[in-house]
Amino acid sequence: MSPRAAIATVFTLNGFVLGTWGARIPAIQDRLHVGPGGLAVALAGLAAGALIAMPLAGRLSSRHGSRTVVRAALLALGLGLLLPAVAPSVALLTAATFALGLANGSLDVSMNAQGIEVERAMGRPVLSTVHAGFSFGGLLGAGAGALAAAAGVGAGPNFLAAGLLTVGVAAVVVRHLIPDGPPPVALPHADAPAPAAARVGRWRLRALAFCCLFAEGAAMDWSAVHLRSVGAGAAVAALAYAAFSVAMATGRLTGDRLNERWGPVTLARRGGLLATGAMAVSLATGVPIVSLLAYLALGAGLSVVIPLIFRAAAAGADAGPALAGVTTTGYLGLLSGPPAIGAVASATSVPTALLLVVVATTAVALGAGALRLPRVAAGATDVAHSPAPARAA
Repeated sequence: MSPRAAIATVFTLNGFVLGTWGARIPAIQDRLHVGPGGLAVALAGLAAGALIAMPLAGRLSSRHGSRTVVRAALLALGLGLLLPAVAPSVALLTAATFALGLANGSLDVSMNAQGIEVERAMGRPVLSTVHAGFSFGGLLGAGAGALAAAAGVGAGPNFLAAGLLTVGVAAVVVRHLIPDGPPPVALPHADAPAPAAARVGRWRLRALAFCCLFAEGAAMDWSAVHLRSVGAGAAVAALAYAAFSVAMATGRLTGDRLNERWGPVTLARRGGLLATGAMAVSLATGVPIVSLLAYLALGAGLSVVIPLIFRAAAAGADAGPALAGVTTTGYLGLLSGPPAIGAVASATSVPTALLLVVVATTAVALGAGALRLPRVAAGATDVAHSPAPARAA
């Protein structure tokens, strides 16, 4: 197995575990007789664990190598999936989700750092395609969970099977990951950024990650509600997030080729403009089929942005700590998007609240210049930001 296939499989396993968990939350809720408030507390444990783990995982990846952290985090994630299924109370369910969040946050940072290492070793962009594995894994996990629920299989056996499968596959694929190399060193040139400018650049990337995942979180939790608010039936409304997810997954399959052709700044700017235009037309017309297509376009537009941000953050830097910063800030955007939409919707309407998504995607388009990478001594990273004609010259 090639390192690229190995890290793509790691992303797929991560999505598979989270998709399995998400599909069986109602079963956990029914077993413990948990109301919305208790469920919100348990889900907050998942988020809190991830936010705490991400900076730590960055430092551990820098010290011990991303391969080591991926191995430990993936094992913990597979085994940690069993904990919510056996938790006997809301308090212990929250502790279980917190542990699951620690594993997921650690894996999120370390697998992206490993993806950067694989990309550097290959000398061409592959991170977007690797990220597609996460999306397809999520669809696979959610689909398997839905089939298990339809067959009357409890969450416990479902989580046990998914967890053991994850651990078993992980034991094979982690052997094919690669050790971390030294970060590429930016070549000195006239317009090299000063330390203060470099710090500003890092915060621009964090802001870009926040806006991108803010819009993604809003689509995750509000797309179906949005379609119902404009008159769509339950079946059509349920397709909204599915359309977004499929477009996200397939868009990432083409992201690396488009990055080579257009470069990261142009690619992110066009993606942001596609997302902005689609959502603006949807909110202006209020037609269900237009809104459904808008979520398809939103997923396609945003699909390539996060891999581009991660690549830019790790350019000329130690990947682990650099990725930890943008991942943590982006995760805050993912968490804050749904409640922010809800707060505005309660005071106005769902379509009005979703103007926040238009603001966020516009910010992605306007802030795409933050993705312009410095020239580096190692040609491996340089190819990741140069359009094809420039590389051929």
